[in-house]
Amino acid sequence: MKKTISMIAACALLSISGAASAGVSQTWSCTLHDGQTGDDFTALSQRWLDAAKGINEDASVQLYFPVAGERENMNIIFVFTMPDFEAWGAFEDAYPGSPVAAVDATWDENSECGVSTLWYREDLE
Repeated sequence: MKKTISMIAACALLSISGAASAGVSQTWSCTLHDGQTGDDFTALSQRWLDAAKGINEDASVQLYFPVAGERENMNIIFVFTMPDFEAWGAFEDAYPGSPVAAVDATWDENSECGVSTLWYREDLE
C-alpha cells in the first residue's frame, strides 16, 4: 500500500510539473502618459525584451492594445512569459542590477503600469 501511495504521489507530481512547463505569465495593466503613443510603448517594450533575453533567451512579451474604445489614456496589457516557474524564479533572481532593471528605471517616463498579476498558463490543443 505504501508503494502504491508513493507511485500515485510521484505520478501526481510529474503531471503537475509537466503542466507547469506550459508556462508562466506576468501581466501588467499600463496607461500611457500624455504625449506618449502606442508606438513609444512598443519601442520601450522591445528594449525591455531585448534586455530580458540577456537573462533568459526564452523570455517573450506580448502586448495587447484596445481595438475599439477611447484612445486617450489607452490601457495596454503587457504580458511577460517564461517557460516555467523555475525559469521565472531565476529571472527574478537575476533582475536586480541587470540591464532589464535599467530599462525599467525609464518606464515611468512612458506609462503607469500599476496592476500586476502572475499567472500559471496551461496550453490546450
